[in-house]
Amino acid sequence: MEPVTSYIIASVQRSGTHLLCSILRSTEVAGSPGEFFLCRPGETWEERSGTSSRAAYLEHVLQQNTTSSGAFGAVVMWSYLDRMLQLLQDIPAYRNLAGSRLLAAVFHDPKYIWMRRRNRVEQAVSWAMACQTGVWAKKRGANPKPRAMPRFDFKAIDEWCKRVAEHETGWENYFRENQIEPLVLFYEDVVESKRAAAKRVLEFLGLPFSPTIEIAPSFQKQATPISNKWAAAYLKEKRKKTRKLARILRRIRI
Repeated sequence: MEPVTSYIIASVQRSGTHLLCSILRSTEVAGSPGEFFLCRPGETWEERSGTSSRAAYLEHVLQQNTTSSGAFGAVVMWSYLDRMLQLLQDIPAYRNLAGSRLLAAVFHDPKYIWMRRRNRVEQAVSWAMACQTGVWAKKRGANPKPRAMPRFDFKAIDEWCKRVAEHETGWENYFRENQIEPLVLFYEDVVESKRAAAKRVLEFLGLPFSPTIEIAPSFQKQATPISNKWAAAYLKEKRKKTRKLARILRRIRI
């Protein structure tokens, strides 16, 4: 069925979208949101999924993940938004559309949920750790085996910090330029109260929130004591480098 209520969870990697999607799926009225349009260089959705065409893939995603309430949701990361738009434009029906107008046509005027994280250092640490271990999400009760033991790398974490800031700015500009007012959710708040997060989203979408609804997400928070140690070590090293740079600049001015 075609969605009546649709939404895009706009985000940057390691912001808690797996957790948010599992919360929303557990409500049974907010569709079955997921990251359906991930794009890698040289890859198309139809090749990856084995569907007959890109249009067929899009139709399959909409039909399979729109619940009886008529709701559909999809996660979109800034890192591949441009590639996603290019692939959608290759579908003849959308060839003359671009940007937010294209997404409005494809997803039937979606609302936007901006999933963010207040602590960008912890976000960068999570990103660096996931790249090393290959573990990007953890289902409740599962114990995924990492492909490698993570090792602290200041330069890698620093690069992810910069990338998080750049991608966040990208979404901020997108919303401003297209006059979009998203619902802003922060990972830290979602972890603190999953029920409150679900209520905010359902109310934003105009969907019913029953007092008896059971919120039982299948994914859980991944942070560990190692994550906290890495964040502390990064901040310590960053302060040291900042002070050193400040001393150099003062000498140059003198």
